Amino acid sequence: MSISITDKPITTEKEDLLRVSRYTQALVNFIVESETPITIGLQGEWGTGKTSLMYMLREALESQEVATSWVNTWEYSMFRGASETTPAVLNGLVSKLRENCGDLWTLKDETENKIKKIGKFFGAISNQIIANQTGVDVKGALDETEAQGANNVEIAEIKADIADLIQKLVDDPKNPFKRVVFFVDDLDRIQPSDAVEILEALKNIFDIPHSIFVLAIDYEVVVKGLEDKFGPKTEENEREFRSFFDKIIQVPFSMPTGAYDIDHFLSDKLSALKVNMISGNQEAFTKVVRTTVGFNPRSLKRYLNSFSLINSIRKAEEQSEGTQSGAEGEFMLFALLGIQISYPKIFRMLAQSPDFTTWDSRFGVKFGLDWEDILQKIAKTGENDYTDEDWEKVVWGSCQSDSYLRSRVFSILELLNFLREKIKADQLSDLMEQAMQYASITAVDDNHDVKQVFSGNRVRYTSIEAFFEMLKNKNYPSNLIQSLELLHKKGMESFGEELDIAFTPNFLTMGCKHPQTRRKTFLFAGMKKAHLKLEFNGKAFEMKQANDLNDSLWSEIRESFNLLSAVKV
Repeated sequence: MSISITDKPITTEKEDLLRVSRYTQALVNFIVESETPITIGLQGEWGTGKTSLMYMLREALESQEVATSWVNTWEYSMFRGASETTPAVLNGLVSKLRENCGDLWTLKDETENKIKKIGKFFGAISNQIIANQTGVDVKGALDETEAQGANNVEIAEIKADIADLIQKLVDDPKNPFKRVVFFVDDLDRIQPSDAVEILEALKNIFDIPHSIFVLAIDYEVVVKGLEDKFGPKTEENEREFRSFFDKIIQVPFSMPTGAYDIDHFLSDKLSALKVNMISGNQEAFTKVVRTTVGFNPRSLKRYLNSFSLINSIRKAEEQSEGTQSGAEGEFMLFALLGIQISYPKIFRMLAQSPDFTTWDSRFGVKFGLDWEDILQKIAKTGENDYTDEDWEKVVWGSCQSDSYLRSRVFSILELLNFLREKIKADQLSDLMEQAMQYASITAVDDNHDVKQVFSGNRVRYTSIEAFFEMLKNKNYPSNLIQSLELLHKKGMESFGEELDIAFTPNFLTMGCKHPQTRRKTFLFAGMKKAHLKLEFNGKAFEMKQANDLNDSLWSEIRESFNLLSAVKV
């Protein structure tokens, strides 16, 4: 069973975990019955599933009286200059039509010569642009014997040849074709100016009967490609951008990401990744996705792959140390990773203080927040259930200086409140701290505080003295520090060089350097708010003060060490 998810588009309806096929059939019906020529634009940002939908459309059209051609504009743009991409794509549309028809291609002789002529024409186009024509210069594109007329005549001749080619194809009784569908993919992966040039050329040259174009396009790419022509988009000139788009695309279809069956998709993928799906967790995982990365399929796959990696590391380390955070620890890691990917600023704040329910005005000041200003702004907008506690006010205030975070602040607050409700109060801080150690592995952040807190997948200190100094600087309770100091002292006295100690901001572990089993850790000391939670040999004990470490308790801890080591103490 795989522990990662491929980012390749799906190619058949059987792979459709998001259940987009209900839209596929409606589009197929429209394509088969609509008047021609017509262009359908599948609109959506990067990774929303445009290519997958086109593959399913092509599969469904195989049972219809339709010939298809498919070009990937990004592939045609590779190793070509900007002005060479458009003619390469246009030539590809014709050649791929011939190729995709296979044995059903019934046109011969004169038609084959026309295909060669069209190919030669597009292959010979120079890099110059002719204004108000196809966006490309056709000078020298034809043989000398064919290049006697003006450029306008040459363009019209090539367009007529393509139209005649398609007309003959649909008229030939020896094949089943009644119309031709051209799929043009990845326009949003090439330079925006190149994408606009291709769109203009398609409109001028391929606007012919019996032809339907299905384009994978992002409106924002078109906007960027038109900025040289119209300038940056403003309220005053937005109509010009929209008019260009409407001129090219007669039927816009926005990718229905909000209607994707994310529950079904997540259930399948998380099961494949061997995630412990306890009762009720499916809905919880879906809520995390909705409030963080959203329903963009590609972003979701990247998220799941990152989670699979660090969750595997978490499981391996817990097995090595003899600890287990269980399904709740796994869920917390999933949620924290979503925050790290979507809201790096909030993740940095959690790195400083994982127990977000304790954030107050003093904590906010560390991040440059003006507490009085926040209170005044919240009062003006109206306090609600998500801004009535101090920690919520800190989150709200931290998001106001960033337009994206400002638009997502209530999703962030919804998620954090959900975590507080789902996880028991006495476990929230510990699970968050433990998950933080692993979530840092995939963090892409140059923030000094994050770099200082994390090194690899664990927080490390140069010495036990530095560790205790950190606890004092962070105002940990004196009884907790004294208990840890006594644990360390007795461990060194009892086990000497055989003792392996590791410590982080939220726990200390003692291990055996030469265990007789795969498990190295014999004692786990988790730091609670006012006490230590000791776990050893399947037992748990609350150590509220140093005196609790009596001879009887230490004897049991020594026995836990003896079970792992050949050295008898």
